[in-house]
Amino acid sequence: MSLARRPASELPGDPAQLRLVYSHGHPAVPYEDEDTLEHWRVSIRAYHDEEEECADGCTDACQQLIDNGSEAGWLRLWRLRDNTGADRWMVADAQSGDLESIAATVLDDGEYSDAFQEIIDCPVGDLLILDRVFLARPWRGFGLGPVFAAEAIRRLSGGCCAVAAEPGMAEWPENRDEVNDADRATAKAKIAALWESIGFHAFHGGVQLLDTSLQESIDLHRARRKDLEDLSAAYRAHLEGRPALPELAVTPPASPATPVPAATRQPPAPAPEAEAEPGDGLAAAASLSDLQRKCTFSGWSPGDRAAALAVAAQATHDTDLRQLAAQVKHVHFGLRDAWTDAITFPGRLFNVHPFRENPAALGPLAGLWVYGSNLNGRYRGRSHAVGGDCQHARPLTPDTERMTLADLLDLTSFWEWNGPSCSFCHGWSGQRLTPDQHTHYLTVLAGHQR
Repeated sequence: MSLARRPASELPGDPAQLRLVYSHGHPAVPYEDEDTLEHWRVSIRAYHDEEEECADGCTDACQQLIDNGSEAGWLRLWRLRDNTGADRWMVADAQSGDLESIAATVLDDGEYSDAFQEIIDCPVGDLLILDRVFLARPWRGFGLGPVFAAEAIRRLSGGCCAVAAEPGMAEWPENRDEVNDADRATAKAKIAALWESIGFHAFHGGVQLLDTSLQESIDLHRARRKDLEDLSAAYRAHLEGRPALPELAVTPPASPATPVPAATRQPPAPAPEAEAEPGDGLAAAASLSDLQRKCTFSGWSPGDRAAALAVAAQATHDTDLRQLAAQVKHVHFGLRDAWTDAITFPGRLFNVHPFRENPAALGPLAGLWVYGSNLNGRYRGRSHAVGGDCQHARPLTPDTERMTLADLLDLTSFWEWNGPSCSFCHGWSGQRLTPDQHTHYLTVLAGHQR
């Protein structure tokens, strides 16, 4: 399963000849947080082959490239050490908001949370954090990010019970206001899929975890190495003017000769028209394709994926999703979140302002079913959305509250500054919109923005 999108002929060099150079420094006697949080920088470097002569003859610059190479990219990782006597959450918070977000998700009162211990096979040891992977533009689009991330994790994860990552925007335009929620969600989903290809699984609040004790990550690491070898072979074939090896063809592999048991057979791919809906995370027409896309690069079992897709196909505009959730209770928790995200949307993606100002504008949206953990404000604390969209989101269970969007807009207490609405996920999730609802929503939104 190659993750490459660009042809090997566009590579600036042989990717198999790149080298990863690891650097970490610390004082002989660590001070402050040095003993608890280790920073590792991995430089991805391209070197000039000392036995290769340039067409116009080598220069002093070539010798520099022979000796030191040039940087094609880099990775940033952190090791959060256990049992140092320091509060790991405070140490992470002092370093950056990104590290604090991860630490807050996996830790509870200084120890690994119950949810973390439930899914990590041996939750004892340090935590490695994959913070950033950067590639220079000429090297992007060939599926190299997961390859190098897997290599770095293999060498730095000794003594770590898990590796954590939180996918997000890798680069921002000069004007950040140009990036909307849909852009961020798309970027997050793409990067999450890349990390899933090396063994990460969704945890909570956008954080992904890789269990270092599982064979899965070893097998996926070998698969990514094979991807690199195949890409290198295709590049060399291009230089020599010969066809690439057969296994690099873009045609999909042949179907297995033996029939697939009905219990594990996956539903057919969604019709092309399902992809025609705007990728705003709101349209029900994209539910199956969104879930299928997340399943493609995941390590979830075929049986779990087939079950989740089959249950997702049962959802209609008036289905009580709490009842459907009981049918996927047995699948991997990351897949449960992906299933929920595919048939619902978090309130933060939906602009309620036009409808709060004029409830009569709801039209077909009045009967839209919404879900949350505390919509009525009966319990202490705020209401949160369902699924894996934000660290505050909750799983969809029979205890999840449900009401129509019209009823929710009538709850003045929900929208007050100190009401139960979570400021991150906006406190609720909606059932994905039917074509009529989606068209009406876009029409009202367009009129409101004039």
